[in-house]
Amino acid sequence: MAPEKDTLIKAYKLMCTAKAMADVYDANRTVTKYVHSTSRGHEAIQLALGFQLKAFDYVSPYYRDESLLLGIGLKPYELMLQLLAKADDPFSGGRSYYSHPSLRKDGMPVIPHQSSATGMQAIPTTGLAHGVAYKESQGLSNPLEKSVVVCSMGDGSVTEGEVAEALQMAVLKKLPILYFIQDNDWGISATGSEMRAMNAYEYAAGFKGLERRSIDGSDFVESWQAVKEALAYVRVHRAPMLLHAKVPLLGHHTSGVRKEWYRTDEDLGSHQTNDPGPKLRLYLIRENLASDFDLKAIEEETTLEVAKQFEDAKNANDPKIITVLDHIYTPSKATLETGVRCPEGKEPSVMVDAALHAIDEIMRTHPEAIFYGQDVGKRLGGVFREAATLADKYGTDTRSLYSRFNSWDECNWG
Repeated sequence: MAPEKDTLIKAYKLMCTAKAMADVYDANRTVTKYVHSTSRGHEAIQLALGFQLKAFDYVSPYYRDESLLLGIGLKPYELMLQLLAKADDPFSGGRSYYSHPSLRKDGMPVIPHQSSATGMQAIPTTGLAHGVAYKESQGLSNPLEKSVVVCSMGDGSVTEGEVAEALQMAVLKKLPILYFIQDNDWGISATGSEMRAMNAYEYAAGFKGLERRSIDGSDFVESWQAVKEALAYVRVHRAPMLLHAKVPLLGHHTSGVRKEWYRTDEDLGSHQTNDPGPKLRLYLIRENLASDFDLKAIEEETTLEVAKQFEDAKNANDPKIITVLDHIYTPSKATLETGVRCPEGKEPSVMVDAALHAIDEIMRTHPEAIFYGQDVGKRLGGVFREAATLADKYGTDTRSLYSRFNSWDECNWG
């Protein structure tokens, strides 16, 4: 089922916004001198996801996801504050590269801070999904909020080892995570055929229990329906899924790697034929949802609005040097040591025992705590028995809410 007219018009307006932002950035390269990427070519699938995420969801975008950020409700001005390293940048106060967000804002999904290295968000984001599942199993979360965790990556990053580790844990623990893969057939300056033996959809077949789907991510209507079904699958099954979207790359890989340096006219032309904006424009006119006059008005309006917001962002305050060390550490409530460090007559203990007692105390005091790591099993409790007795005391379950469905086809999408 196609999305409502208002959603389609909103999507077209934000596609025009993303294009105008890319054009403004390129025309002001002396100002936008920090390395940055835009979402040109990826707008349809990103907006389809951004529109359908809920405030109790979590998402880890990657550096090309500005349209996803527009889709969840952020304004171009807010993104430009980060691009220009301004004091009021809502993500990091001017400390991070463009489209490296971290956000906790009412009405929007939570975005954790993450590394900018390719594929490095896979493990922490899967850990976040592990935490969601564990809290559900312990009755520590709102049972009406079936949170979905989204890990967004480019297809090239799936060749990284971290991704394999993350997928293994996701299927082993049945975690509520959507791996959102955007495939434009390019890495930084190498083609897909030069850096991979298969795409992410094909690769996912090797992970038993990982549902998968591949779609045309340049088609907004198809993307909308696919994202709707993918999110529903994860919400209902509380199990992982991989959504692979084929998209064109219409701009530079980044502002530091210019497309004319490594891409041929033939390659650029073939990608241009799949521009999501003209595709959606044609659909709106063909379905009598908007006239050419209406759409031209949207294009002109967004171009002017983006230019104005860029000027406002340029004139915004820069960070004060005195704030450079702010927000590095969370303030600690532990300001004073109490008790006796070396009680008289106490037998000495080895370090691993001290660590075990400390972890035991944490797990006894905090039911939301979970302990796991490499080779930490129930029977031995680790190579040095650093987790001995803990599984018997606190259990081994990371979730108790199992799906009543066994396959993609059995789920009723409503």
